[in-house]
Amino acid sequence: MRDKPVQALLLATLERLLDIPTADLPTALTLACDAVAEATRSDKVDAFLLDPKNSSLVAIGGSNQPLSSLQRSLGLDVLPIANGGRAVEVFETRQPYRSGRVSEDLEELKGIREALKIESQVAVVVEVGGQVRGVLAISSLERDFYSAEDERFLASISRWIGSVAHRAELVEEIARNAVEQGRRAVAEELVTVLAHDLRNFITPISARIQLVRDRAEREKRGADVRDTESALKGMRRLGRLTLDLLDVARLDQGVFHLDLQPIDLAVVAAEVASTLSTPTHEVRAIASEEVVVSADPSRISQCLENLVTNALRHSPKGSPVMVIVGKRQAEGCDLGTVDVMDEGPGVPQAMVPRLFQRFSKGEGSGGLGLGLYLARRIAVAHGGDLQVESQAGKGAHFRLELPMQCDD
Repeated sequence: MRDKPVQALLLATLERLLDIPTADLPTALTLACDAVAEATRSDKVDAFLLDPKNSSLVAIGGSNQPLSSLQRSLGLDVLPIANGGRAVEVFETRQPYRSGRVSEDLEELKGIREALKIESQVAVVVEVGGQVRGVLAISSLERDFYSAEDERFLASISRWIGSVAHRAELVEEIARNAVEQGRRAVAEELVTVLAHDLRNFITPISARIQLVRDRAEREKRGADVRDTESALKGMRRLGRLTLDLLDVARLDQGVFHLDLQPIDLAVVAAEVASTLSTPTHEVRAIASEEVVVSADPSRISQCLENLVTNALRHSPKGSPVMVIVGKRQAEGCDLGTVDVMDEGPGVPQAMVPRLFQRFSKGEGSGGLGLGLYLARRIAVAHGGDLQVESQAGKGAHFRLELPMQCDD
């Protein structure tokens, strides 16, 4: 069937496969199928890969030949697993298939036997990234066209085609990540600029609202006092959001400043609890002793405020949020701990791995998803850590740990 010895033909085909330029997956597999078609003098070559969503083998790549075009026009480039056929059998059993009388093989799909009029066929599995992902098949309109030598040749070539596919998928993934990172960088820069501009407006607007509130209070206009207090509360929330956005930029730029000094975690926790408690959501701070750490008081307050605000957001009305201050011993280090616990629905397990990533938030959550990200980064900046434990329906438990005194 061939003019060249099998080893020489295999080497020549491998050289063509290695020369395939880095491209998208369909293009790479099509070029590979063309190389195999020329080497085996086949009328059609297909590189099928599994589409898990549709449970089908799809000819992602196929040789540029008339029979391949006919196959696509008939829809035979997509082979549902449920329909069976020899390609599906090879994929499921991992065993190669070779026949020189396909027209007489009733286990083969009718469309392949009668519409395409395939007579000879060899099919082997394709592994991509160490997993069986599809089938490589060569076909001829002539009877008894392929030999056992052709089957061995195709089995060898399929490994290299799997490598071509793997390389193409990695390139596609890198390209997607690069685009996503580029979009994220532009979006983050835009958000940072917006935060700087917002900060310039917040202070004068808040000051004007405060003047209106004071005047309303002097004139005993109770409704106006309540309305302006609500407006001031909204401006304070906007100010905190702006501060969070600017802190994200400072962390990225390496200019996140800490003013370290001795602070009592019990005092900070009590202040945060007093500030954030509401008639419908009580925040209880509990500390049995003084717990002094070297830290930036404003940053630790910011960290605890973000944790408590998150807990309040997910707590049912009437249920308290607990803030418990304590100590624990670690290897060569005493740690101050602050546990923030709520009685909400808990953190879905699927979300736990990305919980502390920026802009990560659960369904129904408000805000931008920066609070927990900043809380963790503040903890790490102090040489500490922030972790979460959660069970469905049993609330969330966040633990902040900060070093008190560590051995050198």
